[in-house]
Amino acid sequence: MPVSLSIPDKKDILRRAYGLETGLPVPLLVQPFAKWYATGDLMTDPELDLARQTRRNQEQEAVGDFTVPHLKTGIGLGSIAASFTGGCEFNDKSDAWIAPLIGAHPERVYELSLPDPHTSGKNSLIFQRIACFQERGSYPLQPCNIASPLTTASYVWGYSDFLGAIVEHPKEVHHLLELVTEATIQAVRAQMAAIRDLWSLSHEDWYMPVEMGIRVSDDVLAVISPRHYREFGLRYNNILSRAFGGIIIHSCGSIVHQVPTILQTEGLRAIDLALPHNDHQALAQAAAGRVALTMRYWIQDWENRPMPDLEAYTDQVIETFGTRGILLQMEAPDLAACRELHLRLAQKPWNRG
Repeated sequence: MPVSLSIPDKKDILRRAYGLETGLPVPLLVQPFAKWYATGDLMTDPELDLARQTRRNQEQEAVGDFTVPHLKTGIGLGSIAASFTGGCEFNDKSDAWIAPLIGAHPERVYELSLPDPHTSGKNSLIFQRIACFQERGSYPLQPCNIASPLTTASYVWGYSDFLGAIVEHPKEVHHLLELVTEATIQAVRAQMAAIRDLWSLSHEDWYMPVEMGIRVSDDVLAVISPRHYREFGLRYNNILSRAFGGIIIHSCGSIVHQVPTILQTEGLRAIDLALPHNDHQALAQAAAGRVALTMRYWIQDWENRPMPDLEAYTDQVIETFGTRGILLQMEAPDLAACRELHLRLAQKPWNRG
């Protein structure tokens, strides 16, 4: 595989990889950074955020991987939840804290109404960021961070109480999920209308053609049963998939037990996951070759375990999963290490396409 490809060539290979075509190089993201967080300093100074993201894009170009540069306009994974609650506290380490509304009072769900996708919560801030980045930036834009309805509902309710409510108050949970599903559709469509050069319906780093659908973070699925995920997750993800022409489901944590249910999702384009959290053999048996897998291994994903040699680890991943529909995202300690690692991986026999 050529060490560096043009943007159109990258997009074409990625589209075909999601479609499980064979004979392709394995798309790789080899980055000196992991998740982008909507920290307080960036949220109060969009020009600072624009400068940092621009520099990050420019530096990443030297790696020659499958990065398709873009700008993140969202305010964190809780943006849609914040449009319901109004409580959104930025900090200096992570995405904002969303103040829950329901807690031990399930009847409060009936007091909620659909938020305004332009003005409720922090939505006006999102549109200010879109306007700033379109005026002063030079890259396509992502929409807000897109949580699944299940994840958004857990923010609005309060995480621990929400997990209990799935069992004890299913009627109220479904009512909330119906609201947040519609709010998600309205929010994403409003931002699609405002963004002139739309990168992808995703807040993460893998490009996916807009016509292929939407990527959602569905992390609650890792901690509930398959029965409850079918009832409270699958149903509402299917609505999003129908609205946007397909869907990618992401979750951190061990999710092998949910793969059979995830595979029932209408228009499923890929499963996105943190590979070190999962049993490789079980995951490969459940999903490899049946759907595209975008699998990451960031430094933080080792959870304080020693990080292995990334070249050897990647070789083992390919041996286990094969190359069909496999997209790998990894984090090396610095830019020089990323360049060197990508060069070695690009020349592997399994990566010749």
